[in-house]
Amino acid sequence: MARTPPQKGHVLAARNARVLYVPSTKVASSTMRLLLAEANGTFRPDLIPHLDGPTVSVEQSVHNMKINGLVHMELLSTTDQSEMKTSDAWWRVAAVRNPYARLYSAWENRILFRAPGQVLPEAWSACTDVMDGDRIDLGETFRAFVRVLAERPEVFGRDSHFKSQAMHFDLTPIELTHLVRLDREGDLVRFSEDLGRRVGKPLVPKRLNEGLGLTYRDVTDSATAGLIRQIFADDFARFEFAEESFPVAATAVVASERETQAIRYARSLTVRLEQLSRLARYRTTSRHLASQTLRNLGLRR
Repeated sequence: MARTPPQKGHVLAARNARVLYVPSTKVASSTMRLLLAEANGTFRPDLIPHLDGPTVSVEQSVHNMKINGLVHMELLSTTDQSEMKTSDAWWRVAAVRNPYARLYSAWENRILFRAPGQVLPEAWSACTDVMDGDRIDLGETFRAFVRVLAERPEVFGRDSHFKSQAMHFDLTPIELTHLVRLDREGDLVRFSEDLGRRVGKPLVPKRLNEGLGLTYRDVTDSATAGLIRQIFADDFARFEFAEESFPVAATAVVASERETQAIRYARSLTVRLEQLSRLARYRTTSRHLASQTLRNLGLRR
């Protein structure tokens, strides 16, 4: 008999703090999860060494439900969901980010460093490094990636890092009480302070997932900016992001030989991490199946 696939959730509920959170990738989602886990009193960093998932960094582990202690709203009863979506006692929160900055961050994390994701194998041949001798030309590599995303979006599969923020919101339409604008100075800090007052404890947003120290303005020219506005036209229209001006030709940004080596080493670690993760999950599943078989045979209680 075919198994019914498990129901999946998207919206996160911090039940103790009475906050719903509609996450969107590369929009301070790690920071938001950590804030809500701390506000909820369910953050469990002590469990990090026992995870078998492909966690690239300690900071990334906050996405794991065992670590943050949040729950998916969609997996709760219809009564609970209705209360969370309509009650004045609940906050309904989301955040949005400048599409230029969000796409650069997604490229650096998922394509340049190749953090685990859902892009198709064809993406790696389509998004090869543009080299300047033995060094990666970061600017040209990013701009080439944007052209691929505009012309061949299918190679990025279902990976939500390369979908619009509006798409995340439309997965589970919810009337928000708070929209945190990362493009507005201090908005995240103000939300954190309000949340801290709500739960009676000081909360400070922590900057997670540090990258190369570059910004989208370092690598974006006017043609690339036009493609980004085209790709994320729904975000620019829906959230009224500013259409910034960029130079016709961007200044060259080329990694040093040592930085290029570090990037390649980081990629190899990611591949190894995914291999170890699959092995850990296989062993965990195998032990469970063996144990269950022994119980079924009456050989173990």
